[in-house]
Amino acid sequence: MPEEWSTYVGEYHDANPGITESLLSQARDGAGRSPYDWLVAAVPAGASTVVDLACGSGPLHRRLGGARVVGVDQSSAELARAGGLRVQARVPALPLAGGCAGAVVMSMALMLIRPLEAVLAEVARVLRPGGVFVATVPSRGEAGSAPLFADLLRTLGQAGVSYPEPLDDDSLGRRFIAAGLRLRGDETVEFVRAVPRPEDAEHVVRSFYAPGAGPERVAAAVEKLQAATPVDVSYRIRRLVGRR
Repeated sequence: MPEEWSTYVGEYHDANPGITESLLSQARDGAGRSPYDWLVAAVPAGASTVVDLACGSGPLHRRLGGARVVGVDQSSAELARAGGLRVQARVPALPLAGGCAGAVVMSMALMLIRPLEAVLAEVARVLRPGGVFVATVPSRGEAGSAPLFADLLRTLGQAGVSYPEPLDDDSLGRRFIAAGLRLRGDETVEFVRAVPRPEDAEHVVRSFYAPGAGPERVAAAVEKLQAATPVDVSYRIRRLVGRR
């Protein structure tokens, strides 16, 4: 990823281990699922070994049942909270054998790492033939369906800020194929996170990636969300499913 994002994300998660899980685990779609439940639903039940890239505090490990999960993350603070086998490493340089996994999962991180082709090629390398890759990423498109979320991004100065890999063009299928994967699923779902009390607002705001947002912008966003409570914050998440 670009250096400014790499530095920001690393420092953010070292300072705030578990913050992303605390936000997303309380969000629900119309079927009552969290984003983690939705991601895991696309993992084949027979996948005996699952590699969880950018695993954070391990929310997927706890939802994958009896699967042998290998969690990979660059943050030692996040890995300290994760269960199962844990490896401190950066994507795409994975210290894992080729063909070792029946599935690779990646929650809310694929948009942060460039070049995408290198990440997908490494995923394809560790997947055995027929293995599945499932990734979720935030979708900032169609912001009109989540106006409060969009307003908070504007207040933080992030409305026009792109992720290192926006993933919003028409070439995604071709990029998967070039890496040895076939894109078999591409779906976007809206999730809702309740913010019942003013004291919950700061935690929600600080869970957003906001590189370059100074204290004044963060305070303004927190104040705006506090003034709206009790309120639901809606945001859209996209799930990509590829097959080796």
